[in-house]
Formats: sequence, structure tokens, C-alpha cells
Amino acid sequence: MSEASRFAAIVLAGGKSTRLGRDKASESLLGKTLLERVVSRFDGLVGECIIVRARGQVLPTLTRNDVKIVEDFFPETGPLGGIYSGLAACISPYGIVAACDMPLLQPALLAELLRLSHGEDLVVPVNRGLMQPLCAVYSKGCLEVIRSQLSRGSFKVTDLFEFLKPRVLLPNEWKAFDPDGLSFQNLNRDEDLVRAKRLLLREQHDRTRL
Repeated sequence: MSEASRFAAIVLAGGKSTRLGRDKASESLLGKTLLERVVSRFDGLVGECIIVRARGQVLPTLTRNDVKIVEDFFPETGPLGGIYSGLAACISPYGIVAACDMPLLQPALLAELLRLSHGEDLVVPVNRGLMQPLCAVYSKGCLEVIRSQLSRGSFKVTDLFEFLKPRVLLPNEWKAFDPDGLSFQNLNRDEDLVRAKRLLLREQHDRTRL
């Protein structure tokens, strides 16, 4: 088994987008949808990519065919139901989770999270004193605990940490891979999109200078 084949990317696309007011997965940013931008951040790191959509949700057309699309097994349960659905659908023993409105994910940080996941239930970074469960690695061993929590009507992802022992990645550990914490920035408002566009343009400019 190759290293990448041990991991799946799980992209949660079914959020309600209440604050933005329109479907985030289909939102365009510099000529690509947010969904496609997030999926591309995992290129070379994983062996499979799972997109979890809400029931009845129409996703934007992707320019790639190496993804698997599944519907949320537990609708109206927030990200926790999506995490369960993605983990249940993947073949790989580990899934690295992200939301579709996180186009600034840093591949170097994703690679480090995956590197640390061996033998762990989950690996989760901390930013500004808060766990970041939507930029984290979960083992398939978490499925039973997640399902039990969902059946109790408890939908808060961080409640999992009462029953599982996460490998916590502190800022002094992850800043070498993502100095500005861009991986944890999601897009909830139009001004967030404007800022993300500026940062992506800067990123593209920096790459052309190398």
C-alpha cells in the first residue's frame, strides 16, 4: 500500500451557507468553484477523495473524475454527520476532513497532519485556543463513536474529544507549515471572498517567482 493510498480526503459540501446566502460549493473564486479549489489542495496527498453533499444538493460540475460523491447519511446534523458519511464511504483507513469553503488550505500542513496520524484516532490542530475539527484527520475507528454520538442527538464535533484521545497539534508545531494559519480560514461573507481572492493571487505570484 502506497503512503497516499492510506488516506482519503473528505470534503464537506452540504453546509447551509446561511451567512453568505448562496451555495458555497458552487461559488466561483478566480475562475474555479470553491469546491474544486478545496479538492485540488489534496492532490498528491491522498489516494481517494470523497465529497459529502446534502440530500438533493446539486453540486457544480468538476473538471476531474477522480472523486466519489456521497449523500449525508444523517441530514440536519451538521458537520458531524458529514464526517461520519465520508469516513463510512472511504476505503482508506484514515480520512482528512475539510469544508468546501476553505480554499486556502496549505498542503504542507495537510501533509504534516497525515504524517502524524499513524496509530492515532484523530489528529486535530489548535488555532487561537480552539480545536479545528474541520481541518483534521480521523481514523475509521472513530465511526462507532461518531454514530453513537449522533444517535444521542449530540451534533457538536468537539464533543467527540470526550470519548477519543486526539493527537493535538499546537501552534508552535504547525506554524512551520502554515505560518499565517490560512488553512483555518473559512468564507462566510462576501468580504471573506475578497480577502481570499487577494491571498490566492499573492500565492500564485509567489509560485511564479520560484
